[in-house]
Amino acid sequence: MTGRRWAGVLTAVTVLVVVGLLLLLTGVPGGAGRSDPGRYWYGTLQTDPDKAGTEYEHGIRVAHLQIDWGRFEPEQGVYDEAYAREVADRLREFRDAGLLVETGLGLNHPPSWLRDAFPESVFENQFGRQSDTTPNIVFSEPVREHVAAYARAVDRLVGLENFWAIRVGVNESGEFAYPAPLSEGSGQAEFWAYDRHAQERSPFPGWRPGDRTYDGKPFTREQVARWYDWYAGALAGAVNWQLDLYASLGHTGPLKVLVPGAGFYPSDLRAALDARLVGSPSIRLVGRAAGFFLTLGLVEHRDQVRIVTTALVDGTGDPDDNGCAPGDAKVDVRNPDDAMVRDWSSSRWVAAVARSAGFTQLTGESAGPQVAGYRPGVTEKAYEQMASCGLEGMMWAFDRQLYDGTPGSSLAEYAETIRRHP
Repeated sequence: MTGRRWAGVLTAVTVLVVVGLLLLLTGVPGGAGRSDPGRYWYGTLQTDPDKAGTEYEHGIRVAHLQIDWGRFEPEQGVYDEAYAREVADRLREFRDAGLLVETGLGLNHPPSWLRDAFPESVFENQFGRQSDTTPNIVFSEPVREHVAAYARAVDRLVGLENFWAIRVGVNESGEFAYPAPLSEGSGQAEFWAYDRHAQERSPFPGWRPGDRTYDGKPFTREQVARWYDWYAGALAGAVNWQLDLYASLGHTGPLKVLVPGAGFYPSDLRAALDARLVGSPSIRLVGRAAGFFLTLGLVEHRDQVRIVTTALVDGTGDPDDNGCAPGDAKVDVRNPDDAMVRDWSSSRWVAAVARSAGFTQLTGESAGPQVAGYRPGVTEKAYEQMASCGLEGMMWAFDRQLYDGTPGSSLAEYAETIRRHP
């Protein structure tokens, strides 16, 4: 082979290698042209587009762009194309800076007109009180149909394929739970299965927590358990419906199911069932179906799903914010040593539950200073939890905390953690 031909082969090989690397970096949905591979990725929540370039230079690789449903659809079926262009412009700013972008469609902050448009579809508890803090995509087919139309409009005007990931949840925080109780403090649990649509699907229409008879006959513990399995399963069904919706619109990137805190434990559920779902420990969490050992296994297992613990450095556990351990995989999460797992941090418990349910792709988010105050070293502690629990990366709550003087949460401190643990 002549020198010239050999040089040509080397050039061709070099081009192929470069192209391969570029495809690796940009071939993912919503990929950013300048992202570089690392063992972990780091991002921020509520990211400021004006800080995108600076944050990329400091090792941050994922931005969060929240879509405001009320602004996108100010009237039923009317979509504000000027606002859609604003969203697209922000998306472009992030991507031009080299960042991957995850989005939420703002389903947890519905427009003010939604309640009047679907008056029979508002979440209703066993006391007849209603919550319109989040749309009833659990039980209401009319609301689901409208949400699907809204999602199609976002796809048409902005393009879901331009986002790396989409956030998935149900409650007012956009997480995997029913709405929060309307009552204050430690009152009764509120179960959100009493609107017309829910009652049409209930295995025991008209039955309410605490009732010991039904149709004139004793209502057994087994029947209470059957009702509760239906209630928790309906919540998981709303998550699966969203996964199906985004997949049907052609989104092939990560779908991030957000899991808040630790929820309640198997012993809490046993006590709640014994008491007919009234007056037992953690009953308000039971009302929200925040028993992830029950619900995570019902989430469809697809390559796109990422289970997200939103409770990194939330101050839970003994010692505080403890990480995962190799032996966690041997724990039966449906019948664990109760005292032991209650000493685990929220993230440790959720990681164990998710892996027990068969999920292998997990990520995390810091809980935020409104949950547990940040302090010096908090970014390193979050990394320790992330690494020990085998998470792929983490989002920091919130972007503004990198700049407002919050202790331990400066851009320099976050960047140093990223530099030390790429």
